[in-house]
Amino acid sequence: MKITAVVSHDIKDWKTFKEGFDAHESVRAASGITAKAYKKTDSSNNEYVIGEIPSKEVFDEFFSDPDFHRHMEMIGVVPVSYTHLRAHETRHDLVC
Repeated sequence: MKITAVVSHDIKDWKTFKEGFDAHESVRAASGITAKAYKKTDSSNNEYVIGEIPSKEVFDEFFSDPDFHRHMEMIGVVPVSYTHLRAHETRHDLVC
């Protein structure tokens, strides 16, 4: 089942992050992931990524890949938090 993920990152620099995020698009696409990055308007060191992912299993595999973590570190990301959402979910159904 397709899921929507909202990921918040603390970052060192928006420009560095965005360039690295955009350069990683082909890796996301190979896993069937589409995502966009948004800069938080009142903070230069925080951003959100909102993405569509084929399944929770794909999400877990993608986010547990050591290469992904190395890439995130290279583009200035500080540790990640995430939430899975489905349109019909209630607060009790969220996977965090």
